[in-house]
Amino acid sequence: MIKQIILPAVLLTWVLTSCGEKEKQAMRVIYGENPEVEALLEVPNIQFDSLKTSKLKEDVQLFYKNNNYHLGWSNELNRQQLLTSVADLKLDGIKISPNELLRLSDLNTTYDSLGDEDKIQADFLFSSMYVNTLNRLYNGSVNAKRIYGDWEITPKPLNTSATMLLALEHKNIALTYDSIRTKQLVYTNLRNKLSSLYALEKDTLKPFKQAKINDTIPELIALKKHFIFLDQVADSVSSDAIYTRAIAQSIKAFQTKKKLNVTGYTDNKTIAAILQDENTLKEKIIVNLERWRWFPREFSDNYILVNIPAFSLVSVSKQDTIQQHKVVVGTKARKTPILSSTLTTVVLNPTWTVPPTIKKNDLVPKASGDLSYFSRLNFTIYDGNGKVVTPENWDATKGTSYRYVQKGGKGNTLGRVKFMFQNNHAVYLHDTPSQWGFARNDRNLSSGCVRVQDPFDLTAYIFAQAATNLTKEQVDKIIESQETKSVSVSNNPIDVHLLYWTVQVDNQGKFTYFKDIYQYDEELYKRLVN
Repeated sequence: MIKQIILPAVLLTWVLTSCGEKEKQAMRVIYGENPEVEALLEVPNIQFDSLKTSKLKEDVQLFYKNNNYHLGWSNELNRQQLLTSVADLKLDGIKISPNELLRLSDLNTTYDSLGDEDKIQADFLFSSMYVNTLNRLYNGSVNAKRIYGDWEITPKPLNTSATMLLALEHKNIALTYDSIRTKQLVYTNLRNKLSSLYALEKDTLKPFKQAKINDTIPELIALKKHFIFLDQVADSVSSDAIYTRAIAQSIKAFQTKKKLNVTGYTDNKTIAAILQDENTLKEKIIVNLERWRWFPREFSDNYILVNIPAFSLVSVSKQDTIQQHKVVVGTKARKTPILSSTLTTVVLNPTWTVPPTIKKNDLVPKASGDLSYFSRLNFTIYDGNGKVVTPENWDATKGTSYRYVQKGGKGNTLGRVKFMFQNNHAVYLHDTPSQWGFARNDRNLSSGCVRVQDPFDLTAYIFAQAATNLTKEQVDKIIESQETKSVSVSNNPIDVHLLYWTVQVDNQGKFTYFKDIYQYDEELYKRLVN
């Protein structure tokens, strides 16, 4: 079946022969672009001209070319696995047209009675559904860059045509979906919560009026399940029909929070509020599942992860969270970009070169009315030729044409340390003299870079992983000297991920919202459901 596989490819499973021989045949999802694969071994005696595939997507055309223009979906098990796998994508928050799914289901049911031409057209539909949905599960349904210009999100490579040939040959269509789905824990927990919600929707909520403690109220069985789902009561609450004092208090607390008539019983308005909360959570989950399909499928051994809406940074080594830090991120007008990169350099006592936006909107207007601004804040002015310009010779009308560099050391805008990584937005992590920002709940205050609380704890983590051989005493001495020193940390790569997600679910199903500070959620949800 496989002549040559050009890696990378991920081993999925061992396929055993029906005779009980444990012949190991590698079944793979293929990410390389040009593997050499052979056509399916068993195909119907129906062949068609390549011209018939000309209007199909490129990956589908390549599949039929590699299969010598024979049918791929003649096996019922493969077709049924596809239908089941596609239907299950609802749990990933991926919308599939009910009409398309129904059409494929009908074609599967009537397949044996179809004529040759109808079988060819049906095959095209099955192949197109496979390629489309596998890509959506792997890279998302929406192209992030089309709606967010400052997101450095690159689609992950996937060879669906070669993967489809292997999956059909080994009758492992379902396995490719399960394997391509990201194993990130945040994604898994979000998906499980969405699955619980769809199961919960089968339980109809009904109002009830007047009850005494310990009365049996049949309507309470469904209500308790919904309250457990919404974290309104503890998981340990029994999902029975007994009207306990605890459930009465939980209903009252919910009604108080929603500014409803507080009765301890459920009327239509209370039920509507419960369903609205569930729908809000559903929308948040669907949006964030999509984002996690954009994000890296897996992280390296050592990485720094920032969740921008949570104003939080964690450093991780071999799946163990070493540290957690509060951070300050960009304002809505000067957003922190979403990106993944690799740490290159830690700079002690960094200088600061003023970026264009701050130069135009902040520095030039302030300095125009007060030339002492430059000396007070330790700025050196450079002209286009790199020559130093004194404040007296500075021309405010050409203010944005100069380069402004602030001396490293005490009072520097970046604090005493910054963490560099390659990106197209000139952003980095850094210390700050403005420590007051960390005391706020809403910490979207910067011009795009990420300010880190307790940055020297992060420095120690990085130096330990990068094996720089710099001791704490040596670092302290450099800091005290106020001399700028750059330390390479690229020997043992540490990745940096600046990501954005607005709801998180823990292993027990408890959820936490993070404020959608850049108002990204609403537009993305509209694109996903329309």
